[in-house]
Amino acid sequence: MSEPTEGLFEASLLQKLAALSVPCMASLPVMVMPFIFSAVIEHHALDSSTATYATTAEIGMIALASLFVSLMLRLLPPRLTVLTGLSIILIGQVLTIYTSSVIALFVVRAFVGLGEGLCMGIGFACLAQMVGGARLLAYASGIVAALSLISFLAIPALEPYFGYASVFWFMVSVALLCLPLAVFMPKAKLKQMAAGASVWQVINIKSISLFAVALLASSGSNTLWLYFEQVGKSVGMTMSDIGNLGVSSSAPTLLVPFLANYIYAKTKTVVPIMVACMVSAAAAYYYSASGSWLIFSAVVVVMSFAYVFLLAYVRMFAAHIDPTGRTTAAVSGADSLGMVIGPLVAAVTLHVVDDFSPLSNFGLMAQGLCLIPCVIFILAKASKHKSVVA
Repeated sequence: MSEPTEGLFEASLLQKLAALSVPCMASLPVMVMPFIFSAVIEHHALDSSTATYATTAEIGMIALASLFVSLMLRLLPPRLTVLTGLSIILIGQVLTIYTSSVIALFVVRAFVGLGEGLCMGIGFACLAQMVGGARLLAYASGIVAALSLISFLAIPALEPYFGYASVFWFMVSVALLCLPLAVFMPKAKLKQMAAGASVWQVINIKSISLFAVALLASSGSNTLWLYFEQVGKSVGMTMSDIGNLGVSSSAPTLLVPFLANYIYAKTKTVVPIMVACMVSAAAAYYYSASGSWLIFSAVVVVMSFAYVFLLAYVRMFAAHIDPTGRTTAAVSGADSLGMVIGPLVAAVTLHVVDDFSPLSNFGLMAQGLCLIPCVIFILAKASKHKSVVA
């Protein structure tokens, strides 16, 4: 099944490399947020609740910036937007290291999130408008997984030299690596696909459905991941065991791009999304309900793989149904937004202290609810098909 190319532009190899690499590197802080969280606590001598505000400000701004890109896409020149975003990241990371005010720290972390969100949104949108770019979106998840593994090795190794600020200096180096790539981003503003279409014509029920899937899946998966260490200890695992499991669960996700591309080429439907949600829901049910370290380990591996696959496929499918790139950028924002909303809702409603079983119910509910927007998507598509036939 060949990829439709109408309205898409032919990009050079370097343009594709830049559009793929920059958003992946910009989304890396989300994956290493445990390091950032600990660094904010130790480097700035804050308690965990205060540090949560700083990390929430960063993730929340990533989501808002990605959504901003989705709505204002035709007004944003990709190269200038990426250069602006990288400059914001560099300035924000350095200010994080040297700021002494708590309020200033919150502002600076939100500032960093703004830069990261701009780079993520515009990069993924560019891929959606490139010939063959939709397939490359699957590789984004694999690249981020590989970068995460590198980060989990590099940041602790840098700590003897830079202390708890090592994670921020590492992020500075990542942003500097992106700068040479940024000059290869398209200079001209992205096209307004479907000539004359308005934002509200492009953001339709199908786009909203994919946004809802990404939001709910992220809320469920990331809430469970937030308690990864505590649940691991509750089933008798040591810190070393938990660390090894974290690395082991990331390794299989490197295969996601190949599986996602294969399934995407065969189907281009919402069905793989529904299957991934059901697998995630089943894994969530056993996450904290088994009491066995063996089952917990298996669940973590399955849950990690299913979540990375879901995110990769949703991005590809978003580019398929909306070649403007708006839905792809919005889905990335929804993923980040879920990382904020899920843990906050869980903190308010679950009151998890020693009994972690409510987490399984929360994850099961969030992943199960993903099926509703999927069904709405199918009904909307069927309705449109009937109207065309008529």
